[in-house]
Amino acid sequence: MTSSEGGEAVLLVGEGNFSFSAALSRIVATETNDITSGTDDITRETDNITTGTDDIAGGRGLRITATCLQTKEEALRHHGSAHNIHTITHSGGEVLFEVDCTRLSECVCLRGRQFDRVIFNFPHCGRKSGVKKNRLLLKHFFLSCVGVLKEEGEVLVSLCNGQGGTPADRPMREWHNSWQVVAMAAEAGLILNEVRPFDGEKPDSYQSTGYRSQDKCFHAEQGVTHVFSRSVACSAPQRKDMKQHILGGRPLTYHIPAELSHYIHRGFLSNSNHPVRLVQDFLVQALEREWPVSMVTEPLPLLIHSSPQRLNACCPEIQDTHTHCYWLHPSHTHTTSHTPSDDHKHIDTLLADTHITYDSEDEGRERECSSRFKECVGEGEECVGEGEECVGEGEECVGEGEECVGEGEECVGVGGYVLRPSLLPQMEILREEREHREREEVLHGVSGLVFQRVHISPWSPPAFHQLLLWGAWPKASQSIPDLGRSLERLLTPYGLSLAEEQGSLWLAAEPMGRLGRLWADDLTDGVSVCLNLDLLASLVYSLPDWRLLWSPDPRFLNHFLLRPLPEQPFHPFSLFPQSFVYDISFWAGPDWQEAAFHALVREASREMVENVTLIDTYTPNTQTDTHPDITHTYTPNTQTDTHPDITHTYTPNTQTDTHPDVPHTYTPNTQNDTHPDVPHTSYCYRLTYRSHTHALSHTCALKLHTHLQSLLSTRMHLTVR
Repeated sequence: MTSSEGGEAVLLVGEGNFSFSAALSRIVATETNDITSGTDDITRETDNITTGTDDIAGGRGLRITATCLQTKEEALRHHGSAHNIHTITHSGGEVLFEVDCTRLSECVCLRGRQFDRVIFNFPHCGRKSGVKKNRLLLKHFFLSCVGVLKEEGEVLVSLCNGQGGTPADRPMREWHNSWQVVAMAAEAGLILNEVRPFDGEKPDSYQSTGYRSQDKCFHAEQGVTHVFSRSVACSAPQRKDMKQHILGGRPLTYHIPAELSHYIHRGFLSNSNHPVRLVQDFLVQALEREWPVSMVTEPLPLLIHSSPQRLNACCPEIQDTHTHCYWLHPSHTHTTSHTPSDDHKHIDTLLADTHITYDSEDEGRERECSSRFKECVGEGEECVGEGEECVGEGEECVGEGEECVGEGEECVGVGGYVLRPSLLPQMEILREEREHREREEVLHGVSGLVFQRVHISPWSPPAFHQLLLWGAWPKASQSIPDLGRSLERLLTPYGLSLAEEQGSLWLAAEPMGRLGRLWADDLTDGVSVCLNLDLLASLVYSLPDWRLLWSPDPRFLNHFLLRPLPEQPFHPFSLFPQSFVYDISFWAGPDWQEAAFHALVREASREMVENVTLIDTYTPNTQTDTHPDITHTYTPNTQTDTHPDITHTYTPNTQTDTHPDVPHTYTPNTQNDTHPDVPHTSYCYRLTYRSHTHALSHTCALKLHTHLQSLLSTRMHLTVR
């Protein structure tokens, strides 16, 4: 007989007088009418306790395994324990003695068994133990119980009011004075799914015992039951190599940066039940009642050919396209022939190999665009493997006669290749293609994934789905307010507001910030709408974190299976996630790029960092040392430095320096710091680790932070303090 036969298998640990297990057994017996009335000689029954083997009728009940740490003789000394043990065994359950809840895998009777639920009521180390010992008890229990817990099983821990350290306690204790139950469970990869009052579920005849190792009750009247389950595993980021076919059928190979690998080919817009798609349908269907809307269904390539100057003109909402866009260094793979598949027909190049040009005195070019349909592969890309070497990396880019000088750097000449930071460049081609065929007043729409190297903050995703709507109307500037009011009426119930700034209407909501923009072009009689679908989905479904949209956790995805309306908000499956704050300091030279630092933080932390804040900077003057509050000591290194007057050791005065809690010593590397005239700046950042999707423990956060420090030294060649 296995523990899973005949219904749900439940393991109870740390039982004192077995009254809770007996109460559950009576519930089982009531449902199955399986308790016999012969209970006269209880003493005789408890002298020879055996494991119950009666199957629960229909498999609906609970199969109970009750355990305690004491020996059988010690357990029977508790008042009422003999009667309770009899009730358990005669209702089909079993009772085990001398079972240590922190070493469940060592129990011979539990070896190879798994349970649907593990229950621990009012754990305590015994006697007058402090909070630290009881935290360790919880931590070791959680680490032990996951070995006997089914993949979708639950762990229930009931604590006295105030012990857990969560907002469910009334009143809530100080964090350092609580048992920190959420943090202890996270050490075992468990997340808190639910909290509920213990009183409301207290079974009849239950009486706690074991207070300070005595046959006394705990103060369970206002107790809180915490329900935990496993967190999904967090996979390490890996670089993905991609292939895209461009003009002439030439394959172009490039790789997706590791920090973006989690966002590629997830198919949210093709999944009719994903909240991003639900929000898009919600918006389009609502607008169709007042405005004719026609969605473009052709997939668009992820890689486009452009330059920072052109993107700045096309995407004014991006502050610095050179820094905040993903410039890649692809390679062309020359082939003698290419036969496109007839199953995939898309827009021509969509700027994959065509300049994005705008009328200006500096460029003096006419806008180039394609007006023909051609055949490409998939969405313009196909994945050719993860973590593999990109073919031809470091070679000169073929096409348009420009040389690319590297990933993340500006391409000389007219332009280079970039992961699309917006759909606006591709919309230009689509708009002209539509205008050649039709001139009626219709809002054309297109949506897709875009990428931006934004700084890490709670509501700044590096990849998100964008919805663009555009159309041609006479007196377009007069149509924009009407279109804005339509969106405002639709989204005002969710906290969205409309504001005008620099000739555009902006949609904004707290705490997300700006979610979209509306503007008009009277020269072309065009109206345009640009919306961030990810932030809109977070707004209308009350998501606490945009990262939930990318979670593979079935608890998140199952909420949207029935396509709920925005009036049905999502209830988080991870309650009260803990945050861990660490500071990191380093020296960087004049070629320092903050966007690259944030990208590395995303990769190293596996998107576990919620916020990054610059808290301190300092640039010493290595020639004159004018800072009066800091003592400087010059120590030439004649073994490694041919110019000993250059290298020096710099030690700040921690009593008078503006950041005394970060003492450091700085020794320039003459291979990189060849002259004292080159300024090096000390940066100190504060990183907040927090996740609504995974179990993030203090141990895990510390490992991720240590890994980040290592990558800063080895990959970015920074001097980490």
